[in-house]
Amino acid sequence: MTTDTAVPRVTGTSSHTAAFGWNPRSALILGGAVSVAMLALNLLVAIGASDLLPEPLRLLVALAGAVLVPGLPVVVALRIPGRALAASLTVSVSLAIVILAAQFTIVAEWWSPLTVQTLIAIGSLIGCVAAGRSLPRRYTVPRGALQYLRTATRARLQPLGALLAALLLFVVAARQLDFLGSGHFGIVTQVGVVFWLGFAVLSATIVHTLTRSRVDHVVMAASTVVLLAYTTMLVPVASGETSVPTAFVHRGFITSIAESGHLPNGIDARFSWAGFFSAGAHLVTVAELQDVTVLLAWSTLFMGALLAFPLYAIAISVTGRARLAWLSVVLYQLFNWYQQDYFAPQAVALVFYTTIVATLLWQLRRSPLPRIEPGFLRFVLDAPRRTPGLVPGFGTARTLAIGAVLLLLIVANVVSHQITPILVIIALAFFSLFGVTRYRTLWLAAGLVFAAWFSYGATDFWFGHLQSIFAEIGQVGSSVNRGVSQRLSGDPTYQQMQYLRMGASGLFVAVAFVGWLFARGRRTWLVAGALCGAPFALVLLQSYGGEMIIRCFVLASPVLAPFAAIAVAHAVQALRKRAGSRTATPAGGWVPVVAGTLALVTLGALLTTNRGLNTSFEASTREQVVVSDEFVAAVPAGSTVMAWSYAPHTNGVRRTLDPLGPKFSFIDSDECMRDLSTCALERSPSYLYTTSQGTGMLRLQYGLSEEYLDTQVDELVSSGLYVPMVDGNSITVLRRFDSAAIEFE
Repeated sequence: MTTDTAVPRVTGTSSHTAAFGWNPRSALILGGAVSVAMLALNLLVAIGASDLLPEPLRLLVALAGAVLVPGLPVVVALRIPGRALAASLTVSVSLAIVILAAQFTIVAEWWSPLTVQTLIAIGSLIGCVAAGRSLPRRYTVPRGALQYLRTATRARLQPLGALLAALLLFVVAARQLDFLGSGHFGIVTQVGVVFWLGFAVLSATIVHTLTRSRVDHVVMAASTVVLLAYTTMLVPVASGETSVPTAFVHRGFITSIAESGHLPNGIDARFSWAGFFSAGAHLVTVAELQDVTVLLAWSTLFMGALLAFPLYAIAISVTGRARLAWLSVVLYQLFNWYQQDYFAPQAVALVFYTTIVATLLWQLRRSPLPRIEPGFLRFVLDAPRRTPGLVPGFGTARTLAIGAVLLLLIVANVVSHQITPILVIIALAFFSLFGVTRYRTLWLAAGLVFAAWFSYGATDFWFGHLQSIFAEIGQVGSSVNRGVSQRLSGDPTYQQMQYLRMGASGLFVAVAFVGWLFARGRRTWLVAGALCGAPFALVLLQSYGGEMIIRCFVLASPVLAPFAAIAVAHAVQALRKRAGSRTATPAGGWVPVVAGTLALVTLGALLTTNRGLNTSFEASTREQVVVSDEFVAAVPAGSTVMAWSYAPHTNGVRRTLDPLGPKFSFIDSDECMRDLSTCALERSPSYLYTTSQGTGMLRLQYGLSEEYLDTQVDELVSSGLYVPMVDGNSITVLRRFDSAAIEFE
């Protein structure tokens, strides 16, 4: 319930003077430059002269186009005031356009990425010109980045220098990391002193910046990027490859689409929500890349940086303070152990969802809100009929245009992911139920879009899974069992470490709940609290292959983080009062900085442990990727390959989609697990393939010892039926004596 007093409704159109938190003309110049670069790249690719530009530059142009246009002219035309929200909408609109254009052209069999890219670039150029002409004669903007650098003081340069030092220490630590030596404690046992020294420098910089009388946004933005490197990029920098092997599956899907120009039918449920993969194929084609391998290792940093914008926008609407908003971004990263920010549809879907929520919370915070009489019954009766006023300075036309943009993001989300669109519908329903949005029927429109796509666009999925879809509805116990209980198996120490992950998530929720209680009375309090709990309603629908519990925490964390920041701020204030501090500003000498640094380092150790717990069966080496690609590409058609775990499926999807390609089999029974060599001899595959990923999973999740696994391989070789082809540090390939030998480069 809200305690806001009545505010006169603002119905006017745009004012003569607009206030921007960013420079709109600079944004339009950037948008125009990116559009021209896209057109130039298209021309070079079309005439077969793309080699004139090196591959990294082609990739940079394609990525810039995917996240900046046509979002920039749209945001300028809408005159979105805040920098974080404007950046969120810019990225989301641009990604949505690429996803929808790629998806619907491939479904309609009009696949022509260069044509689509040309139309997007030309449309963006026209949009930049039109948006520039629509700008008011007078508008205010903050001090620009160049002016910031010219007037940078020693107090500003010192933290930036500290961040640079922390980044260099991170690179040194990552290069020295022996990630293959990780065991049941994960990667934390392999992290050296250099890593923790760098993390301490980073933490001290963050705490020092947040405890100053005025928060430096440039320093905090740079700190966020460095924090993302420390929390997500340790193994990728050490190995040169992604730390989440499923990303290679997605690489295979995208390669298959780019080569054929069609979506494979009935192969994988993800092709029923193939927006992300279609957009990836579009990107590969317009940049003329061999595949998306170059993106896999760096995607967590890239997607994390994009997500930071809507995270901040949500937090500023919930907390009302820049200091707490930045703290919430930091806390989100320090509890984000779920590894759902890799090269996958979930990462893009989360950006869409958080941008939608951030936009609605911004409107709620700024709009006049009719008062409701006190009492629970009056709220229940009157809230659903309440309609907020217009945001000051925004007329009806621009308000409707923002609603249309949100609908665009919803449609792109629907064709890209199976679960997140359902949460969007639930979240929009909460906004309407509490009477805190002007888009009262947007939840219904989102539901209709989802139903239409599920009925006609995802037929390959529900034709084959209709029984399981209805069977899992309401089976909360089954979902929890698959998401929690079934993961507590295998190596005893590894099982105990899983409780550390659960404890971290539980702690985050508990602290956020305390912050929610402290935030009572704020305008966004009730609906933001509902959004914290909304993802857990998804458990009622299905287990999502045993991952639904994890996805619930992933989707709740962006709104939990601001409340956690509020709780931390109240705790700090209480400690200061207890210590007798009388200072009115957050600054209080070196003691708060040291205490805060120790707290962040402790949380960093917790995050490093939790996120790196599965390193032994998730991290890929360059040797594995190269040999796997060569092996799967060269295996003769009709051959059979037995894998100890999932590595061939991970690295060789393009061939496995070929009905005439090699057939893979995996360990699928406890009986086979107890005697791997006998099982392999009975099945007599043409080739047997093992990696450190596969053996790591067998050791930790199934409790098999390393000595046992080595013995099983030796027994196969001793039988005389199998001959080693590759015997590397992280990969072993055996061939049956009568199978074709494969030469590896």
